[in-house]
Amino acid sequence: MDKTKFEKFVGKYNLGGSCESVIYTSTGNVLSVRAISDDKNVLGEVIVNNFSFPAGEFGVYDTKRLRSMLSVLGDTLTVKPNVNNEKTTGLDITDGDTRATFVLADTSVIPVVPELKKVPPMDLTIKLDERFVNTFIKAKGALSDVETFTVISDGTDTTAKVVIGHASINTNRISITVGIDAPVALEPISFSADHFREILSANKDVKNGTLDVSSKGLAKVFFEGDNITSTYYLVQTKN
Repeated sequence: MDKTKFEKFVGKYNLGGSCESVIYTSTGNVLSVRAISDDKNVLGEVIVNNFSFPAGEFGVYDTKRLRSMLSVLGDTLTVKPNVNNEKTTGLDITDGDTRATFVLADTSVIPVVPELKKVPPMDLTIKLDERFVNTFIKAKGALSDVETFTVISDGTDTTAKVVIGHASINTNRISITVGIDAPVALEPISFSADHFREILSANKDVKNGTLDVSSKGLAKVFFEGDNITSTYYLVQTKN
């Protein structure tokens, strides 16, 4: 197993520690995970294809500990389930010289990630290219205390604005103008800037993604590259 690719997979769902407890599902060559943040404002699904990992379901309760243990090991890893009394209790991970045993949790103690049964139609799409990703991350760093970003589109032309610090009163703010496919009138709608920054940071290796925004209070973020697809849903928040 390629450690770098596995670390990318972990980082894309962990989102800087927002999603710690998850269930890995593996077919043997496809590894996937669904995660939800503690504040319930972001739901994510990450899938890595053509990836050698033991088949089964594995309850990972402490992702932070797993990431720390991986940092000790080399670049090429072998992973085997540790089975006691027909129950998988851990993962043995070795680089040939060093072996780490990561204790798994019972899947019943992992937070349930709800299914999105009805995803509303999306009103506009913003392309998340390298320029936008880098600009947003820097802007959020400059306004580190601001909790939300707001998408605004008045429908007059094929542009929209992504604003960190938007409010009806005078505030410090940074506005990023982005192109959209067609004019769309959309009332200002806000989402978690912290979660969005972590999503962008975790997917900086992918050169292009999309942000779809619905007036019904939901945003979808999608990235695909290097046999890994990452999909996230952000719930509308108040400024």
